[in-house]
Amino acid sequence: MPRLQSNIRRTALAACIVLTGAASSHADVGLPAAGVQTDPFRHVQALQDIAAANGGNRAAGTPGYDRSAEYIAEQLRAAGYNVRFEEFTFPFFDERSPPVLVAGPGEADAFTPPREALRTLASSGSGDVTAPVQAVDLALNEEPLQTSTSGCEREDFAGFTPGHIALVRRGTCPFQTKAELAQSAGAAGLIIMNQGTGDQTGTFGGRLATQAAIPVLGVTTEAGRKLAEVAQDSSRNRVRLKVDVETGTRSTRNVLADRGETNVPFMVVGAHLDSVSEGPGMNDNASGSAAVLETALRLAREPATGTPIRFAFWGAEERGLVGSRHHLDALSEEERRRIRFYINLDMVGSVNPGRFIQLSQTERTPETAGIIQAFTDHFESKNLPVEERSRNQRGFGSDDAAFSGKNIPTLGLFTGAGNAKSDEHAARFGGQAGQPYDPCYHKACDNAGNVDRVLLGQMTDALTQVLRNTRPIMPDR
Repeated sequence: MPRLQSNIRRTALAACIVLTGAASSHADVGLPAAGVQTDPFRHVQALQDIAAANGGNRAAGTPGYDRSAEYIAEQLRAAGYNVRFEEFTFPFFDERSPPVLVAGPGEADAFTPPREALRTLASSGSGDVTAPVQAVDLALNEEPLQTSTSGCEREDFAGFTPGHIALVRRGTCPFQTKAELAQSAGAAGLIIMNQGTGDQTGTFGGRLATQAAIPVLGVTTEAGRKLAEVAQDSSRNRVRLKVDVETGTRSTRNVLADRGETNVPFMVVGAHLDSVSEGPGMNDNASGSAAVLETALRLAREPATGTPIRFAFWGAEERGLVGSRHHLDALSEEERRRIRFYINLDMVGSVNPGRFIQLSQTERTPETAGIIQAFTDHFESKNLPVEERSRNQRGFGSDDAAFSGKNIPTLGLFTGAGNAKSDEHAARFGGQAGQPYDPCYHKACDNAGNVDRVLLGQMTDALTQVLRNTRPIMPDR
């Protein structure tokens, strides 16, 4: 894990009391009374049941996602919110079957990496190729390994044999560049091994900017080293690479519900609703969706007297933040300027957790300072350790990045993904050092049993309390 900020700096900004009110005051059976802290895990279980009934996942553009969106809408409407769906299309990519990688002349001495060591890159082409593997500027003999430029320059492929499978290291240039150069050199397939520096050793995902004509597979550093050994032994250098994917365009939708009028400055509170295709996505991100939904239901019983909120459940986040970006692009410049703050919840029930307040900006704004202080004060009042960190230390983006890209101040709540927990964080938050915060990140085992129910309740309570009692300072921008 990258080194994180460990100190939460105090801010002398005062919080203003009361935020927003209910979209409707009528009573509905089963809704919480004002101030009642109901269990958000019930929504996780409902979304788990939906995934189980729809092929085991809730990926954007699938029946599992559509039913998830309907569930969220039904709950919000029952609470009195006016709900709307925001439709959009996105480039669709899905694996019809798991990738296959086998290296060696025969089954007896073949090298077959475990399934969890392989990841098909989004926008890979389909193909079933059997050919020699050829290493491309791997520089694996350096001790310690240096940052890799493997496959980033046309010269790297000088002498490459057309029809072979190219083996490159992850490194300084985009995956797209490596794929384009490999294709130009006549490669029948491309294998990208993790870089091997720092914590870049395990399974990784990624996306090509445009559809590749050849299969493109990501593998762990360990698997890549073994393939490099195979490449040096002509008697063993026979590799089968199979990728079977579906590509095209599909439609999906965001779910939006406004609490108060948004013709004045307002904030957005959101979570992505879709899962990856590998599993039901309960921590990633039924947990965040459940926290936002439960908070909206709790606040629906209270007076509407403050900064309006737009509650948002984003589609196709796992496809490249498509839903949140579509929403922002569809707004006029005047409407975007009225969004004074965005709060994102992504993975807030990790079973080996941290408790993080995340920023997309490197510098704190008055809006972020006020709301950070409110969250910090809440957690400290409950004797719950919390830590501030910037999004670029996290290693990947969520929908907060879409808002930050439009110069909208953001904050996120997060409890950890697939990276290993540090000794420092194990001492601070408990749990096991050296083990993933979420051992089922982007896997089939990310089911309801992969969500820490107590932690999810804590994060939901924090969101509810902050939205109920405080609002960020919002100067004109």
